Amino acid sequence: MCRDTTQENIRVTVRPCPICDTQASTPVDRYSRDPWSVERCDDCRHVYLKNPPGYGALEENFAWQKTFRSEHERRLKESPIAYRLDVATRFRHAWFRKSTVEKYRAWFRSGNILSIGCGNTRGWFQDFTPYGIEISKELAAKADSNMSAHGGYCIFGPGAKAIWKFPAKQFDGVVMNSYLEHEEAPLTVLKGASRVLKSEGAIYVRVPNFGSVSRRAIGRKWCGFRWPDHVNYFTMADLRNIAARANLKVRLLNPLRLPFDDNINALLTHKI
Repeated sequence: MCRDTTQENIRVTVRPCPICDTQASTPVDRYSRDPWSVERCDDCRHVYLKNPPGYGALEENFAWQKTFRSEHERRLKESPIAYRLDVATRFRHAWFRKSTVEKYRAWFRSGNILSIGCGNTRGWFQDFTPYGIEISKELAAKADSNMSAHGGYCIFGPGAKAIWKFPAKQFDGVVMNSYLEHEEAPLTVLKGASRVLKSEGAIYVRVPNFGSVSRRAIGRKWCGFRWPDHVNYFTMADLRNIAARANLKVRLLNPLRLPFDDNINALLTHKI
């Protein structure tokens, strides 16, 4: 069971492991940042933020569009050469890769698509009926306007709560692109996504790869660390563990690159 405390005028939640619900955990001081405590579950070994700031603070204080500038400045200060080089060459990530629409066509074919943590994106609306969930009130309003023009809509609120407002088996695809690392209740979301997913549908998940060589080599300067809006740090074993608890199986999309890739890309589908 979670318990609330007040910390620097922010109501935080002291939570058990978000995968196995074990209360006992061990602080990982080298990856923590005062007052945020990164800890490792004593049972399943998942690494997570023990005292996340809560959904309200993520909307008001730590939304991505509000913390982008401070995060940019932090990375620039800590690793000026490496970070500048990374920013200047980010075009490399698009080399030899399909567009979002092409990937969605391959994974979901057509039909209803739900994007959780959708922001204000709209580049993939062709060939699909778009639906969304967004915790930022400002971005949710913009997404709802855009999605309504294409036959869908966006719900404002936390993913773990909003996912249950959709009918069962409504979606051909669910998108969790850079989302699960922000979600305090990832298992609840995956169970909800499993419920709204059609029998032949798929869930796309992209999360930072805590098991990457890069994280092991550079430690707390790794690009996957963000305090406090990244509240879960997944390895491939973690993703398989949490998916199985939602009656889902995992197909890794980047198996050859995975050890050196800072992200895990996978499709989750119903177990037969």
